Amino acid sequence: MYSENKLTSRQVEILDFLCEFQDKERVAPTYREIANHFGFKSTKAATDHVCALEKKGYLRRHGRRSRGIEIITSLKQTIAESIAVPILGVIPAGTPEHKTEHQDGTIAIDASFLEGVSHHRLFALQVKGDSMIGRGIHEGDWVIADAVPHENDVVVALIDGENTLKTLARKKSSFYLRVENPDYNDWIPVNELIIQGTARTIIRRI
Repeated sequence: MYSENKLTSRQVEILDFLCEFQDKERVAPTYREIANHFGFKSTKAATDHVCALEKKGYLRRHGRRSRGIEIITSLKQTIAESIAVPILGVIPAGTPEHKTEHQDGTIAIDASFLEGVSHHRLFALQVKGDSMIGRGIHEGDWVIADAVPHENDVVVALIDGENTLKTLARKKSSFYLRVENPDYNDWIPVNELIIQGTARTIIRRI
């Protein structure tokens, strides 16, 4: 479901070709047309590149249709446009709280702040609390989150049924949530720890 979203030079070329072809022909190219354009010996190479672009959030494939490629985000859009990110409420950066997810409008983010991130899975939360000041995250900041977590990432987490914003840490084979303020204790799950998203950027209003 998740992936690192940096494109290879070949993937950039293929995405550009897909955009130009669709602009000109008003339909997506077939895998054979992609293969012929780039001199691939078979359509499998074209299919593999298209699958990689789909995993990185730039396009969507619709079944096995020959022209079933839908472009979600072009490189020009990524550079030049703002992204409307859905706001899903407030995230505690202190004591975890029970939260019911609901969309409450959107926040516009310059796409250049989120280069290489899969835009269609982003969500925004406003920070409540001060347990993450050691990572430069303060109450009132906006967290834009998405993607798979890694150790030491700032994550939106559900720990024993309660939502919070913390650093994902591991001791031996067990993961826990580390605070970044000495006034608070780390959070060790009793039953479960579910990572709902990874912080990609922080926005602060002055």
